Amino acid sequence: MTVTEKKESKTGSKGNLNESTLPLLEDPEKGKGEKIELENKGGDVVVEEATDGKKKVKEPRKPRTSPLVAAANFTSGLNVIDRDDRKINGHVNLNFEDILAETDVTQGFEFIWRLTFIIFTHIRLWLYRIVAGVLAIPLAFIWAIFFAFINVFVIWFITPVLRIYDVFLHHVHRVWAGLVRTFLDPIFTSFGLLFSNIRQSKVESSVV
Repeated sequence: MTVTEKKESKTGSKGNLNESTLPLLEDPEKGKGEKIELENKGGDVVVEEATDGKKKVKEPRKPRTSPLVAAANFTSGLNVIDRDDRKINGHVNLNFEDILAETDVTQGFEFIWRLTFIIFTHIRLWLYRIVAGVLAIPLAFIWAIFFAFINVFVIWFITPVLRIYDVFLHHVHRVWAGLVRTFLDPIFTSFGLLFSNIRQSKVESSVV
């Protein structure tokens, strides 16, 4: 075997070795226009698009929330079951039995009494719902403006003025208390000791 043949065999063995160990390269034109869906940790699907040999990652579109869902999320802490949990309108929390009642002596027909109960409760409920549905939003707007101005007036005017009044009276109280303890307490203590030493005795005179 000549020297050239040995070199060719060595280079051939190296070429075979490289072909067996190195992975095959992918065709850059092969990935164009392909979309691969992957799943991230949050469970959302991320789409990778291969265009011109560059991969772009697109985030999934978030589903649109309806106004009812948005309102429910915004008012998550609102108590919709007991809407008067502080009992500020407990004086108008009246049922049928609190308003109408027949005595044991004078009672009408049972059917009429049941029908009266149904008419009273349902008409009051649905009439309140209709009127409140019409007036609740405008009145909520008006009362919100009214109480906003009250809060502004109280926070930025009344409370600072009362705080100044408290500070001023604190110093007046210190001066007045010092004057009373210095000048009036000894006088009143002296008068108290003077009148506490007075003894009253009762003398009985005998009539001859």
